[in-house]
Amino acid sequence: MTTKNITSNMIIDVAVLCHEYTELTKMCEDHIINLDDICISKEYFKQIFYPFGENFAIDKKIVNTPNFLHYVSFLPNYRTVNGEKFYLLEYIFRNLEDDLGVSRNCFTVETRVELTGEINSLHSLCDMNCCSVLASLTWSNLSDIIEKYRYIKEETPGFIPICAVSVVFKTPTPNVKNTVVRFNYRIIDF
Repeated sequence: MTTKNITSNMIIDVAVLCHEYTELTKMCEDHIINLDDICISKEYFKQIFYPFGENFAIDKKIVNTPNFLHYVSFLPNYRTVNGEKFYLLEYIFRNLEDDLGVSRNCFTVETRVELTGEINSLHSLCDMNCCSVLASLTWSNLSDIIEKYRYIKEETPGFIPICAVSVVFKTPTPNVKNTVVRFNYRIIDF
């Protein structure tokens, strides 16, 4: 090897970068309920879930009006799963029965009454604890992701993004898996 070959092919390690990202938590065991798509305009989606600009939030004053309430409702007259009416309390009870391997009739009367009252009081996302957001994207992140997907899917005509807002129902009861209800918003004009 000559000196000329060494200097003309010199590689200098300049830097090594690493980006550590969020720890992933598996949910393969959870009960996932995908509600049928909810068609919505970009404007309405933003008014419901990004009313103050950049960060995810739900402004109950806006959403609790007739124009918006049906978009965030849990009620069976607005929500379906595979075309069948969705009744949240029944799904919760079925999942409890499956996880615990017993009929709901084996729960104490007090437990059934308390659970029924608690779940039945949730008519819409507005009835959720407003501090219950576990994670969310900013409006800029969401818009950027959609634009990138639109770019790679440009050969696919009619690309319509579906943005999911998930609600996780948890209980401290041992051996009971979470129930995740996914509101799938088909944004027709993004």
